[in-house]
Amino acid sequence: MRTLIVYSTISGNTKAVCERIYSALNVDKKIIDIKNIAEVNLDEFKNIIIGFWCDKGTMDKDSIKLIKELKDKKIYFLGTLGARPESQHWKDVYENAKKLCSETNDFIDGLLIWGKISQAMMDMMMKFPKGHPHAPTPERIARWKDASTHPDENDFRNAEEFFKKLLND
Repeated sequence: MRTLIVYSTISGNTKAVCERIYSALNVDKKIIDIKNIAEVNLDEFKNIIIGFWCDKGTMDKDSIKLIKELKDKKIYFLGTLGARPESQHWKDVYENAKKLCSETNDFIDGLLIWGKISQAMMDMMMKFPKGHPHAPTPERIARWKDASTHPDENDFRNAEEFFKKLLND
C-alpha cells in the first residue's frame, strides 16, 4: 500500500516534521505540499498522513478541505501547534482532528508536535486589545518563547518513531 504524506505549513514546522517522517519510512511513499495536491492521483494511495498546522483549535482550512474529499483511506495525522502539550487546547485539537479524520475514512492514529508560532501570527495577536481571548499576556508571551525552540531534535525523533511503528513493514 502506497503512503502519501501531504502537508500544509505556515511557519515551516509541519513541513520540517513531515520531511523527517518521510525520510524515516521504509515504504513506497510520496510527500507533497497541499498546495500541489491536484498533481497527485489520490486513488494510488491507501495510507495518507495529513500534516497540518493548528488554526482555531482544529486543522487548517486546506487540510480540512482535503480530508473531506477523501473516502475509505487509512488516515494518520501530524499536527503542529504552539499550545503547551499539557493544555486542554492541545487535547481539543487532537480530538477535533481525530473526528475530522474519522468521518469518511479509517482513522488509525495521530500525533501532535509542539512548534514555534509564526512571526505573522504573533504580530497579529500583539495588536489584539486587552480582554480579547488571544491578546498578549505574560503567560502567552512566555509560551511563545518556550515554543520558539520547537520542533527540536527530540520532537523530530518522536515523530519518526511514531510513524515508523505504524507504517514500516
